[in-house]
Amino acid sequence: MTPRIYKRYVVRVSENALISLILSSLEAYSVKKKDIKEKGRPKSRIEVYGSLFGHEIIMKNKEIIYQVEMAHTDTTAEQRRSSVDENKEAISLKADVIMSFWPHLIYLGDFHSHPFKNAREVLDDKKYFLSEDDREWLNNNFWKQKGYRVGIVMTIAAMEKAGRKTAGWVATNCVEATLGNYRMWLAAYCAYSQKGEYRYTNDNDMSVTLDCPALTGLRWEHADFGRFKNGKYKSS
Repeated sequence: MTPRIYKRYVVRVSENALISLILSSLEAYSVKKKDIKEKGRPKSRIEVYGSLFGHEIIMKNKEIIYQVEMAHTDTTAEQRRSSVDENKEAISLKADVIMSFWPHLIYLGDFHSHPFKNAREVLDDKKYFLSEDDREWLNNNFWKQKGYRVGIVMTIAAMEKAGRKTAGWVATNCVEATLGNYRMWLAAYCAYSQKGEYRYTNDNDMSVTLDCPALTGLRWEHADFGRFKNGKYKSS
C-alpha cells in the first residue's frame, strides 16, 4: 500500500451506502439475536461488520477521494456486544467477485458499529472515535494485500426522547445525526503505511474529511469551480 503522500483525504459516502450503514447498525442495535445470549436470553445492542466498495479518485494538489458506493454487511462475521470478528474468507470472496464482474468498483475497506446504551455515555468521552483495539487490529498483512483504504465506525445510542437536531460535523472526519430517538455518529479513517506499519489516520485529523451529502448537503467544493459573470461562465 502507498505511504501517506496525500495532503488531504476525502471519504465521500453515497446515499445508498449510508442507508445500508444505518439499517445494519439499527438492526444489530435494536433487534434481539437468538444465537447471542446472556443468562439464556437473546441480546440486542451488538456490533455489526461489513465491507465497503466504491472508487478511488486522485484530485489536484495531491488530494484523494474515496467514494463509498456500497456498504455490504458480512453475514458470517462473529458478532458480540463489545466486539465483532470479521471472516477473512468472506471478504476475499466478495472482493474477488466485485473485481471479476463489477470492475468499476473496488474493495475500499470496512465498517463496524459501536453500540452504546445511551447518548450521554458516548458524548462524555467522545466514544464515537476508533478504539485502541480497532487500531491494533489493522496492522495485519491481510489488509495490505487487499488494498484496504477506508475504515468507517458507526456509533449508535438511544435517547429518552426523539430529537430533531440538524446533522453536522463534530470533527472533520465525523458527522453526527439524529433519527427519532437514535443518535448516530459516522466517523471515517484512512489507512496508510509508515515505517513498515499499517495504521489509521488520527482522531480529529485535519487531513481527513468525511463528506456525506445525504446528511449535510453539498457544503464545499472538492475542486475550484468557475464563476458566472457578465452573462458568461468562466472556468477556473
